[in-house]
Amino acid sequence: MEKAFTFVPIPARSAKPRETGVTMMIDWNLGPIKQSDLMKLVHPFVDLAKIAVGISGIIDANILREKIAIYNSYQADPFIGGQFLEYSIHHKGLDVAKPYFEECCKLGFKSVEVSDNFLKIAPEDKYRIIRTACEEFGLRVLGEVGAKTEVSSVDDMVRGIEGCLQAGSWKVFVEGAEFMDKEKGGLARHVIDGIASRVDLKYLMFELPGIWIHNAHPPEIHDMTMYFVRTYGPEVNIANVMPEWVLELETLRTGVGVLGLH
Repeated sequence: MEKAFTFVPIPARSAKPRETGVTMMIDWNLGPIKQSDLMKLVHPFVDLAKIAVGISGIIDANILREKIAIYNSYQADPFIGGQFLEYSIHHKGLDVAKPYFEECCKLGFKSVEVSDNFLKIAPEDKYRIIRTACEEFGLRVLGEVGAKTEVSSVDDMVRGIEGCLQAGSWKVFVEGAEFMDKEKGGLARHVIDGIASRVDLKYLMFELPGIWIHNAHPPEIHDMTMYFVRTYGPEVNIANVMPEWVLELETLRTGVGVLGLH
């Protein structure tokens, strides 16, 4: 990639495929044309692309395959939001996991998310599902811990992260809602730091909360992003980045944005 202003000293970032400094972008409503245009601009900075919630089950399958192919062409690994697997289990039981993973493979997905932040799944069942995805279907698994509406203890989340990793997860998302004070708003820094002090950062994907989370307004989400980069460095793994925020995050990682002025 040819760059302008090569005489300006901008810190180099790790290149894809990377283990740290991973950015996961969330795809809510990108049609193939808009998606292609966006990825042409931001593809060096997007490692994972989550097709949110159950969107994969309601749009045309041919368009879904086209979207998957576009992401793959830019070395951005697409996957389905974990809530769709939770929804499937709620309606069809735990045995739905195998046909679900089989369909993912047929469509062209290479990664899958296994979460339980809405549906209560026993830990042993969750870890068995992760092992099934890894061992029987060759999928790269992204585990997740934390809840959207309840407050989980740091101890419980750390145990959950360790369980997901032992079962074969590549990395584990930590639900962004857990990083917000659900009553007063603002950052729950003790939660972020408590997890980060006990788990190797390369295995963690810190989620940003969406605006659908109570008290998670754009300024709070921006402050959280700044906190992650300032506290854990430019190679921290960050997830649930809205498409319009990808370049802003990269300016914070490299220091050419607001972060670099302090």
